[in-house]
Amino acid sequence: MSPRELIINVDDIGIHSGAVDAAIEVITRGVAASGSVMVVCPGANAALDLLAGHPEVPVGVHLTLTADFSDAPWSPLTAGASIQENGRLLGIERREQLLAQAVAGEVEAEFRAQIEALIDAGVQPTHLDWHCLADGGRDDIFDLTMELAVEYGIGIRAWTDHGRDAVRSRGRTAQDQPFLDSFAAPVEGRLEWFLDRISEIRDGLTEWAMHPARPATLDKGSDLRVSDRELLLSASIRQALDDEEITVLGHGDLTLDRP
Repeated sequence: MSPRELIINVDDIGIHSGAVDAAIEVITRGVAASGSVMVVCPGANAALDLLAGHPEVPVGVHLTLTADFSDAPWSPLTAGASIQENGRLLGIERREQLLAQAVAGEVEAEFRAQIEALIDAGVQPTHLDWHCLADGGRDDIFDLTMELAVEYGIGIRAWTDHGRDAVRSRGRTAQDQPFLDSFAAPVEGRLEWFLDRISEIRDGLTEWAMHPARPATLDKGSDLRVSDRELLLSASIRQALDDEEITVLGHGDLTLDRP
């Protein structure tokens, strides 16, 4: 029987200051095993400064093309006209517009700049994934990101059929089971809901994208993020994973030649 393996990744590190120390806390003390940094957000500098002093915390780049709300002060690192408006990223409510107009070359330049921002801060990324755009939102965006992952010698998250097929065609590991994004989970009865999900994990590789943080005034998902922090530090969650004999992994554990 194949082992049951679960990637527990902390998305949105640096989205604001409350999502920085909480991420390190749940990776070093909780059940999370890796994270992803947003370098275009208000908490990015704090995140990079803190992570540079914690090389034991494996993190990738949470590649970002959309903002969580239209007036968020999130600015791209490059000047590509197709991915911004008045120097700001488009809000997530304009996702379809972004995907229709984004020029692949400008997306690639922005992604490269975001990767280099992490490296320049002294943080070596483990992998690439995306904020609010599963596998980049377009097949060609996934493909160019795949090429960046190969160039930098790092991993890549793949959730869609296209992405998983592309990853496997390179001899790399892709998840076997449907992913879980914690924003899809209910706020009420959250602990019991996640305990049920643990019992349902099937053989092969699964991924949970979690979003822990401390409270933040401007975060529309603050209650959920606070709950995620509590979940990832929960003794009940840790015990359930142990009882079910589920191996928890981070993206840094997926070596590129892993079968």
